[in-house]
Amino acid sequence: MQLPPLLAGLVLAAALAAVMSTSSGALIATATVFSQDIVARLRGRDIEAASEHDHIRSNRLYVAGFGIVMVLIACALQDVVAALTVAYDILVGGLLVPILGGLIWRRGTNVGAVAAMAVGTVATLATLIAFGDIYAVEPIYFGLASGLVVFVVGSLLSKPTAPEVMAEWDRRSRGEQTVGQQVTDATI
Repeated sequence: MQLPPLLAGLVLAAALAAVMSTSSGALIATATVFSQDIVARLRGRDIEAASEHDHIRSNRLYVAGFGIVMVLIACALQDVVAALTVAYDILVGGLLVPILGGLIWRRGTNVGAVAAMAVGTVATLATLIAFGDIYAVEPIYFGLASGLVVFVVGSLLSKPTAPEVMAEWDRRSRGEQTVGQQVTDATI
């Protein structure tokens, strides 16, 4: 059974709107995390010290840059399943070790985590290219192994996380609130 042309057009427009909304949200989130959580920290800048104009300008530049990269990847991988496979390979191979390492190993540091993300992602992508099979599982193993080595070595070679930061982490992990949160919650 076919839909009437008007209804088919509405369904197609709704599907396209959902795809565009998801894509733009992912693009904005990627640019924001990259600029504020990675680049700003690696440069040693205080995020709060920058003006709102600087935040907006840098985020727009990162969104444009990542948008161009996304378009190039979409042109290269014209198969949605292949694109999702590459994305999940990067997610697992590049991010799993730093995330779990940060949750489990108290000696883990930002330096170790960022280095592990970079090396794990590059190792995963390089192995994908070397294997020539986008659906191969082995690239994930190479990304995990290289990320683990770099996370441990990078964390051990860098300065440990400050005790006050660890205390705040422990407090939040236990679900305790700060004094400011308790006052805000009481007034609501």
